[in-house]
Amino acid sequence: MIWGYVAYGVMYLLNKYWWTVPLERFYSTLSLPSWGWPLTILGTLEMAVLCRNLGRSLGLRAFGLEVWGAEGGPPRVGQRLIRLLAWHFSGLPFGVGVLVSPQRAWHDLVAGTVLQPSPPQAARRRAWLSQWGLMALLLLGLTIWLGWLIVHIDIGVLFRRGEEGLRIWREMLRPDFRYFAVPDPVFELRNLPYSILDMAVVTLFMALLATVLGALVAFPLSFLGARNIMGFSPVGWGVYFLMRGFFNVFRSIDTMLWAVIFAVWVLWGRPLAGVLALTVHTVAALGKLYSEQVEGIDPGPVEAVVAAGGSRLEVIRYAVLPQIAPAYWAFTMYRWDINVRMSTVIALVGGGGIGDLLFYYKNEGDWAKVGAVVMVIVAIVWAMDYISGRLRERIT
Repeated sequence: MIWGYVAYGVMYLLNKYWWTVPLERFYSTLSLPSWGWPLTILGTLEMAVLCRNLGRSLGLRAFGLEVWGAEGGPPRVGQRLIRLLAWHFSGLPFGVGVLVSPQRAWHDLVAGTVLQPSPPQAARRRAWLSQWGLMALLLLGLTIWLGWLIVHIDIGVLFRRGEEGLRIWREMLRPDFRYFAVPDPVFELRNLPYSILDMAVVTLFMALLATVLGALVAFPLSFLGARNIMGFSPVGWGVYFLMRGFFNVFRSIDTMLWAVIFAVWVLWGRPLAGVLALTVHTVAALGKLYSEQVEGIDPGPVEAVVAAGGSRLEVIRYAVLPQIAPAYWAFTMYRWDINVRMSTVIALVGGGGIGDLLFYYKNEGDWAKVGAVVMVIVAIVWAMDYISGRLRERIT
């Protein structure tokens, strides 16, 4: 990582000609002029020298050595800096200072330091910020700097367009509830005779249907994805890995992408597309949570049922279900809460619901009506969060 950052630093700071190509194309193919490579290698070597003299390098760790002051105890900061400067004349030119004086190198003689076996870990005095901590901070800073350049962040635009942002917020904070219970004539012409309240109800039932259908499908699949239920035969292990792969693949595809797929499939803007998208993601997410809960059960009741001659279904019914039921209910309620939040935005990609109104008014620049829709969404999410939280408390 350090070598790469040094190379990009050379390219950015010293080679303006190559910077005519956008930066985001350079982190996959690195191109430097002939004079750039020696600078990169020397810069990387200098980083290694800094690590070796200001801290404890990997080489010193490998040989169990540490730099100490000749008078005993860790070297002072001044001694480390002198050793760093002297090392350039003692160590870099083919190790002359080490070859001539192998018992104590020139840079140690000049700095008043000595290499000796490192003390036990318990006796080591820990610095408030170690060499590795400093290096981590350096790499973090360089990473943020590189990301800032790649993303082309321009903070100044927030201030240059500040008046536009204030205008939007002023209009949204004066919401227009004209069509809260009365359908907007624009939507009546599009064969969507729904008010804000109507679409809020549609959104709620989209989330409810997706949660119920997803939980019903995820419940039996979770046992097939539990190691302690299926891991007793080669076939069982095969089913287990297949089911876990299904959960991971379908869960990794975001709900918005599922909504795009189903919106093209069942026509754009249909609530059915949103229900199907939420259901598929719910099956994968709940299936993973359910199966992990099954794997974490107490094996005692399972062993007791097996010892009594119980079948696999009886093990699940009498030893597994009583242990997982509270967690299953809590996970399902939490997923309903998530689906309510998601169902308000999947209209952006054709999933239907109250988001249809939100994005239509946004595209028209009618921010007062956008504010009304947003406040209804906030009220729905807040109410569902409160209700589901109370239900989860009672269940658990």
